[in-house]
Amino acid sequence: MDWARRIELVTVVVAAVVAVVGLWYSNIQTRQTNEQAREDRALAKEGQITDRYTAAVGNLGEDKMDVRLGGIYALQRIMQDSRRDQPTIANVLATYIRTHAAKPPGKGQDVPADVHAALTVLATRDSTRDGNGIFLLDLRGVKLPSVDLPGAPNLSVALRRMDLSDADLNGAFMRNTDLKEARLIRAKLRGADLEGADLHDANLDGADLRGADLRDADLTGTIMTGADLRKADLRGSKVSKHQVDSALTDSSTRVP
Repeated sequence: MDWARRIELVTVVVAAVVAVVGLWYSNIQTRQTNEQAREDRALAKEGQITDRYTAAVGNLGEDKMDVRLGGIYALQRIMQDSRRDQPTIANVLATYIRTHAAKPPGKGQDVPADVHAALTVLATRDSTRDGNGIFLLDLRGVKLPSVDLPGAPNLSVALRRMDLSDADLNGAFMRNTDLKEARLIRAKLRGADLEGADLHDANLDGADLRGADLRDADLTGTIMTGADLRKADLRGSKVSKHQVDSALTDSSTRVP
C-alpha cells in the first residue's frame, strides 16, 4: 500500500474515532442536562408543595368556617400529591381534631363541620401510604357523639390502627368502617352502628357497647375484656364464645 492510501485510511479512522467520541460526549452532556432539569423540576415541585402546605396550615387557624374547610381540603390534596408528606399531614389533622373536639358539641348540635371534614379526610386516606408499619393516628379522648362515617363501597374508610381510647362515639354511624387493630379502650360506643365493621385485632377493652349494632362485624382476635355488651346485637358477627364470656352481657345481648 502506497503512502497516499495509508494516509487516507488513517484519516478515515481518525475521523471515525473523533465522531464516536463526539457522540459519546454529546450523550453525556445531554444526560447531565436532563438530570439537572429533573432535579430542578423536583425542587420546584417541593417548593410549591411547601408553599401550599404553609398556606393550608395557616387557614386552619382562621375564624371563618369556610376558610378552615378550605385549609383541610387543601391538605387532603397535598396528601394525595405527595406520598411522603401523608403521615405528617395526617398527624396535623389528628391534632386539629383533638384540639377542636376536646369537648362534646352543645345540646342539639352536631359535630362541627370542620372536625367532621378532617375526620373524613383521615378515614378515606390511602392507608397504604402511611409510610412505616408502626404509624398510629392519635385521637384519644375526642368527643364525637353521633358522628356519621358511612363505609361507602367506593371509599377506603380506614381508621385502622387509630388510637380512639376514651373517645366519645356514642351513637356514631360507622357501618362497614375499617377499624383493624384500632385502639378503642374504654371508648364510649353506646348505641353505635358498627354493622359490618372490620374490628379484626382491635382492642375494645372496657369499651361501652351497650345497645351497639355489631351485626356481621368481624371481631376476630378482638380484645373485649370488660367491654359492656348489654343489649348489643352480635348476630352474624365473627366472634368467639370466649370473647363474649370475657365481656359484660345479659339476656338482652343478641349473640350469633
